[in-house]
Amino acid sequence: MTESKQERLMQLNSAFEAIVNHSLSKSFNDLIEKNIDIFKGLKIIYSTENMESQLLDHPLKTIEEQFPYLKKFFYGQGLLFYTDEIYQQTKEGQAEIKLDYSISFDSNIAEKFRIWENGGSLDKDSLRFSELIQFVKNKGGMNFDYSFFVIENYFDSLDEKNDRPFNSIRALKRFESLIYNQNSFDIYHPIFTENRESAGKRACEVFSTYYDNRETVLELHTNRKLLYSVLLKSILLKKNENIDIKDKLRLLIEFSLKKLGRFAKTEIYFGWKFLKYNANLNFFDPIRTLGKNSLKKIRGMSWDLFSVRYLEKLIGMNTGADFYIPFFVSFDNRFINLLKVCPIRAVIIDEKTQRGSTVYLDESEFMEDINNSITEELNLELNDPSKKIKRMFKKIDCEVLEIEISKLEEELNIIISKALEK
Repeated sequence: MTESKQERLMQLNSAFEAIVNHSLSKSFNDLIEKNIDIFKGLKIIYSTENMESQLLDHPLKTIEEQFPYLKKFFYGQGLLFYTDEIYQQTKEGQAEIKLDYSISFDSNIAEKFRIWENGGSLDKDSLRFSELIQFVKNKGGMNFDYSFFVIENYFDSLDEKNDRPFNSIRALKRFESLIYNQNSFDIYHPIFTENRESAGKRACEVFSTYYDNRETVLELHTNRKLLYSVLLKSILLKKNENIDIKDKLRLLIEFSLKKLGRFAKTEIYFGWKFLKYNANLNFFDPIRTLGKNSLKKIRGMSWDLFSVRYLEKLIGMNTGADFYIPFFVSFDNRFINLLKVCPIRAVIIDEKTQRGSTVYLDESEFMEDINNSITEELNLELNDPSKKIKRMFKKIDCEVLEIEISKLEEELNIIISKALEK
């Protein structure tokens, strides 16, 4: 009998709960053995501190030490993997797992490549940019993934007067042909075997691919706006000193359900981090004091946070390997520190429904705070199986989302205006 999508999604939810409730001190094998029926047909990447895993002949735990601007997506020093086939191979002896390692980066890094390839000065960033190039070239099995940059700059690339996105991708394409010698590399005098014209043609092909898949790109932009709206709501709630954090979390969940029509768990997780641990997260330093540029800064933060959501999406994509293992590089220390305090314990992937679920290391605390903050009525709403399935399949109403964002921005602007008058 063929499983329905609803049954698969409930299975994904059960797998999520199994991992959340599994003690960190217990083994991955114990987790699988106890939940083998739940995990059947799923793919799982599980992070742990209880083993040493090799990445291109280097333990995961040493990668960040070698290059401090690189952040691994998972919290632990090692990764463990599950599919039905891998589990069976492990029982029979040794499993062979094909992994695809890749580095994603923010627009700031892409901008550095554009300036460097054009012969411009990197000033204070020269040393760490040189370290980045040497790190990538010395770790020959790691690829650069620039898809997030293209998506973030998609609308800018449509502006004929703005050639920055094109020049950035052209520079990254040309970087692939860099003549590199570890002993003689000079950051100030790079030599490429590919000329600009050839690299430019390949850059055009990159953008053409995204223009041909406009609907997919627009969907990602909508998901980023969803995150932006939750972040705006979190900031407004934080500014309200008349309610405690328990009620703020409840109101954030109600906003997600009633205004956005979904339980945006990961977005709410980031909002929860801001509401509960704001004082300890320097990622949010730029908006501790609101000013005329606050909305612009919040939009930038929403893109930073969305990069984490995007990496989750990449993990679930079929790249030809058994599993995709992402890393992220940024010269923004605030963002790197944010990733460190949002550690990911596991990612569950269901290829049949093309859905996945991320389990954060502090997921139990997050879920406990949710349970302690919501009313009985809200609890029934969240846990009603039919309503849960309906929310999962419901598309984001872009028009409603834009209206809610406008309301939130207007509310924040009022607060900013009053603050500037003082």
